[in-house]
Amino acid sequence: MGGAVLISLSNVAPLPMGTLIEYIERLEIVQLAANIYTLGPEEGHGQSVDKLCIYRKITSFTSTAQAWSNLVDLFLHCTTCRAPNCHFVRTEAYENSLRSKLEQNSLWNNVVHSLLERARTTAASDGGGSAKAKTIKGQWAAWTQLGKELGLVYKPPPPSAPVSTLRGDIDGCWFAECERHGKVDEETEGKLLRCSACRRAKYCSSACQQKDWKAVHKTECKAFRAGMSTS
Repeated sequence: MGGAVLISLSNVAPLPMGTLIEYIERLEIVQLAANIYTLGPEEGHGQSVDKLCIYRKITSFTSTAQAWSNLVDLFLHCTTCRAPNCHFVRTEAYENSLRSKLEQNSLWNNVVHSLLERARTTAASDGGGSAKAKTIKGQWAAWTQLGKELGLVYKPPPPSAPVSTLRGDIDGCWFAECERHGKVDEETEGKLLRCSACRRAKYCSSACQQKDWKAVHKTECKAFRAGMSTS
């Protein structure tokens, strides 16, 4: 598995697993592969020149989508192979490195969710029988298996907040447990910071903003940015 990726790694070091771990740690190949899968093959060609140069150092494929598909196959092979004569047998160092990257910022979970949504959308439009639908399903299966092998569990993201649950304008700090929540005074208003994304939610400190983000604002911010209102 991994085609040219396997050959490329075999040529650059006597210990391919050590080289693969270095690529994972230093060249962001897990993040880049995730971007290709999340954006889709046609959008993947829009990656920056620097990122594409990195992937060309790793593989000799001319098709971006096929190259990254084979790279994920390589990750999966290295995670599951138990053959004693294989240079790419799973090691603890490799396992820890890959798991760390997949867990960072919920990368693996986000890719699985994105592929699942794309599969549903494609199935709704063509019945799921097209070559595109089968490709997406295969990508989803590969990423899902990779995560399971490393002990990762998919957690669907929380649903977007419906219009009826979006908060209207709030005086003072938006974090409900803050002493300045709902208060109107010159001192409070002068210290408030707005959410940089929606420009609606206001907070007296970054601590309040982080707590409110986890509790409420994460789900409503996207709706605010989409132009929804509570009216």
